[in-house]
Amino acid sequence: MIEATHAREAPRSSSLPSRWNGRPALTAFVLAFTGTLIVALTQGPKLFYGDSGNYWELASTFTHNGHFSLLNFESPARGYALPLMIYVLRALGEGVRWTDSSVAKLFNVALFALIGAVLAPRLAQTIWPRQRWSLLRRIGLTALLIVFWSGDLSYPLSDFPGLALALLALIAISRPDTPGWMLVAGAAAGLVIDVRAAYVPFLPMLLVIVALIWFAQRGTQHASLARRALCVALLAFGFAAVSLPQSLSAHRHLGTWSFIPGRPEDLAREHFEMGMYSQRYDTFVSHGEGYQVIYIDHTGLRILEEQPHGEIKTLSEYIGVVIDHPVAMAALLARHVLNGLDMRYSTVYVEHLDSGGLLWLRLAGFLLVFLALVRVLWPAARRSLGPTRWRYVIALLLCCLTSVFTAIETRYMLPAWLLAYMLVLAPAWPSPINHDKVGARRFQTAAILAVAYLVYMAVVWHVVSAATARVLS
Repeated sequence: MIEATHAREAPRSSSLPSRWNGRPALTAFVLAFTGTLIVALTQGPKLFYGDSGNYWELASTFTHNGHFSLLNFESPARGYALPLMIYVLRALGEGVRWTDSSVAKLFNVALFALIGAVLAPRLAQTIWPRQRWSLLRRIGLTALLIVFWSGDLSYPLSDFPGLALALLALIAISRPDTPGWMLVAGAAAGLVIDVRAAYVPFLPMLLVIVALIWFAQRGTQHASLARRALCVALLAFGFAAVSLPQSLSAHRHLGTWSFIPGRPEDLAREHFEMGMYSQRYDTFVSHGEGYQVIYIDHTGLRILEEQPHGEIKTLSEYIGVVIDHPVAMAALLARHVLNGLDMRYSTVYVEHLDSGGLLWLRLAGFLLVFLALVRVLWPAARRSLGPTRWRYVIALLLCCLTSVFTAIETRYMLPAWLLAYMLVLAPAWPSPINHDKVGARRFQTAAILAVAYLVYMAVVWHVVSAATARVLS
């Protein structure tokens, strides 16, 4: 009788771990949320500097004379979506008497957990359909976000909301024959552009993905023409529905119907010119004030000074500069990319500028980038990923495209960083040691990788070490 009872109870003792392993996304989200929240709470309250303070204050513009309206929103440079999210968060925080800092942290904690435990692994399984992300890999991805970006947990910025929406749009667009998912894709795409206008090149790639999926379905059983037409209509409707408030607000306050936040005529001067004379940008905070930290690019500055009145007013003028100086501009943009991948600090707002950055963090960041490149360029490692749907990789990288031409900040490369984390943590890494060979030949691949890493680090460190900062008020 005792043995029979034990036999019935044995499966019950392992039922909880089995349920957890059977739902890795949910379990990972709970664990990631808890761990990230602990990290956020240890940081203490922070002032909202620069962009973060601007977003927080814009949440107040929806209410005029006690009346709420989306059309009340007014900003020449920002979209309405993130301030609207903050408006809701502030209302909830006031209801439970939380501080502004606590509300911002809770919002970012949820985003970190959602991206690391749910959205990024789901996109990874879409890119590499033969792979399955375990609980540990999801926790590992969230841990990397915490290690490299924990300083951003205290500030309401657009980077992580924009990334989460971009991931959601890509996941949803991968099901172009499902009306509900296409509606989600359209709404997410509209919100992406409103939250992060720099992601504009990402938008047409969604249509390319749909076209490629439908093209690949030729000659097979697929959705009817009517169903596809419905999906396209819902995609457009979702995009238009979330973009309309921005268009109406822009027309009311700025005299334009553009759904893209900001004044296009100001972009060249504000971003292209600054991207010419600076190869990196940080924000230094001291005694409650924020200061610009410009890493001067002397070659770009010289080219800019050669232009009429030392200005670049339009995109066509910028293209003309590239045509006139192709080698110098290619080198300048390469410096932007490398400095954008230089993880000097784990926060947007630097409090200890004299340190020059955390050496271990910089080295670890460049090591991760190298490993991601190895995963793609080493044939054995690339084959271990299985079939790759490169269209999603391209879409994610396009989120960084426009930022390469500006004064680059590390946070602007966040989508590329996430892709690197996904590549490094992806299952089935091959061994660099060939056990089928004998003697020193067994270590041939490992030796090649080690030499390649040393050359890579020598080039990278030469570039980033040459970037010196100048603090501006």
